Amino acid sequence: MIEQQTEILVQPTRQSMVMKILHWLVDFLGIRKILRYLKDFYYNHFKWGELVVAVIFVTGFCFFKYYKYLPSQWGEQSLLTQWWYTAYFADYRWSFHMALYSTPLLLGYLVSSLFHHEWHFWRMPRFWALIFFGVAMFSFRSTMGTYISDALSDFRSYEHFQWLTSIVGTICKGLFLFITIWVYWYYTDRKTQPFYGFTLKNYKTKPYFIMLLFMLPLIAAASTQADFLTSYPRVQKFTSLDITNAEHWKHFALYEFLYGLDFFSIEFFFRGFLILAFVGMVGPRAILPMAYIYVVIHWNKPMGELISSFLGGSLLGIVAYYSRSIVGGIIVHVGIAYMMEIGAFISKYFFK
Repeated sequence: MIEQQTEILVQPTRQSMVMKILHWLVDFLGIRKILRYLKDFYYNHFKWGELVVAVIFVTGFCFFKYYKYLPSQWGEQSLLTQWWYTAYFADYRWSFHMALYSTPLLLGYLVSSLFHHEWHFWRMPRFWALIFFGVAMFSFRSTMGTYISDALSDFRSYEHFQWLTSIVGTICKGLFLFITIWVYWYYTDRKTQPFYGFTLKNYKTKPYFIMLLFMLPLIAAASTQADFLTSYPRVQKFTSLDITNAEHWKHFALYEFLYGLDFFSIEFFFRGFLILAFVGMVGPRAILPMAYIYVVIHWNKPMGELISSFLGGSLLGIVAYYSRSIVGGIIVHVGIAYMMEIGAFISKYFFK
């Protein structure tokens, strides 16, 4: 009898010790607020059926992108890649991207409405106008490279013309997104919220660097994979540049700097505009539709990166929704981008 009482006393003590350790770990990592965001989303807004549909969507999209089964004049390619090439050469690139981006975004909202029984925002003209504005703007951004290349045609004799068009394109794409969205925000939401997530309120730096630390072994493992090294480092697409040529390193440095700024603008558009500009109409329903379209923009990336983009996009979307800040998301997004570049550089050029 005494031994049983002793075991009963010891067990709660052990449990309390474990809980104390967990609480200490959470406080040490600085993730208590983020865990609270995730807990609230899970209990109040999460539906398993919605997640199942999202998994089916990502699986189907991977089939269209990565299953190479159709011959074409450009070699054996996936169906989506062939559609892109056809649109590119037939000069209907903008309409192709409009369909490519609007379909998953609207599908995400439809699935959300079906599971949460919320249809009120479908009757709002502002909702449809904002959908069209956002998709049209990002579609134009996706096609700007061709127009920039044509505008710089007088410089085609320049040895690093491909690098030059990429640099100018990155600058123009970023400015285009920020200026157009700023104009919209200034005339509609300026009095109700900061510039779509550019605020340090509810923001702490530590948790986001902890996230990057957890991502380090995953990126290190990915850096050994052939499909990853086909896409990264991104500067390898510039055939005129040679990593062994010291004169070319200034070109590499400028490209990598602007490469990071490009992810700055991507984070602003997806977690800032696509969530915080919509939140007054749809509330938390903006999160998963944003993740749907975020998956699609990774269609030219390795499959592992595309699949993980849904989870990462959703997580950063939840944080942006509750905190109303995208500063932490920018740190994570830009940090991962640079870690992938560094990992690929090390794997491809130093341990080849």
